Amino acid sequence: MDFFRYDVVKRTIAFDAHPWVLPVFYSERSIVLMNSLSVLVVDDAKFICELVTKIVKNSFPGSTVTAAYHGQEAQSLMKQAKFDLILCDWEMPKMSGLELLTWTRQQPSYQTTPFVMVTSRGEREYVLKAIQAGVNDYLGKPFTAEQLTQKMNKLLSGETRGPSARKVDQAAQTLSKAQETAAQAATQKTSLKAKGLAQLRVRDQVIKCAIKDLSLRDVLVVIKNEGVFPTILDQAVVDIEQLSGGSVARVNGFIERIEALERKVDAAFIHVKVAFVDDDPEKMEHLSRYIASVR
Repeated sequence: MDFFRYDVVKRTIAFDAHPWVLPVFYSERSIVLMNSLSVLVVDDAKFICELVTKIVKNSFPGSTVTAAYHGQEAQSLMKQAKFDLILCDWEMPKMSGLELLTWTRQQPSYQTTPFVMVTSRGEREYVLKAIQAGVNDYLGKPFTAEQLTQKMNKLLSGETRGPSARKVDQAAQTLSKAQETAAQAATQKTSLKAKGLAQLRVRDQVIKCAIKDLSLRDVLVVIKNEGVFPTILDQAVVDIEQLSGGSVARVNGFIERIEALERKVDAAFIHVKVAFVDDDPEKMEHLSRYIASVR
């Protein structure tokens, strides 16, 4: 028997202070599960764990959320308790998300548990590896609360059975086109002596930028003023590149500061400061060597 359930979606409407009420159909099992949902969040960045925990608790008030900061800690928690859903990063110290996924599918009690990769690694080869290991769905960083909630609703209602190869190709093509467009839009050069190049990914934007300053805690980049800017506290992913084009590191963070490069409304370039939230020692060691090389 199917029950009729109302989901309250909190949105601000200018002429109506009340939230929208949207009808959604769920099975009886789904309703029981959502009311006592146990979620495991695995990410080496504390900021991401806290953000995901807040989103899950807001969307599923009766849920319990447990955080692990690397794969081995997640393994230990999974041996002690049974979780209904796993939201996991890919790049972590001690044990990666892919290794944890592979181990998870080998455990009799977790062979069918929904497992979502929540990661900045959206390249086709990464997605395919996750599919082969038994992932149920994939969510790219940065993401919105709505995107995460939609993924969870689909999984808990049984709608999602894992991305197809065709969807993987489409996603990879979309990402490639976005990156090409962003690169073309940033061909105008500045007099800035860059310490490297970067691609800043915020929401659905991929912005080509030059690095003005870089440390293990944050990065200050310069972007072209095209009238659309990131928002303070937005999640961000920074792909740091050498001036020669070689890849250095992909770092997760959030927008800490935005300011015009010039004191005028139509300033041609904008400063964006991104605070890092990654705690991966190997990634920080690699980044440290690069910083020393450009000082």
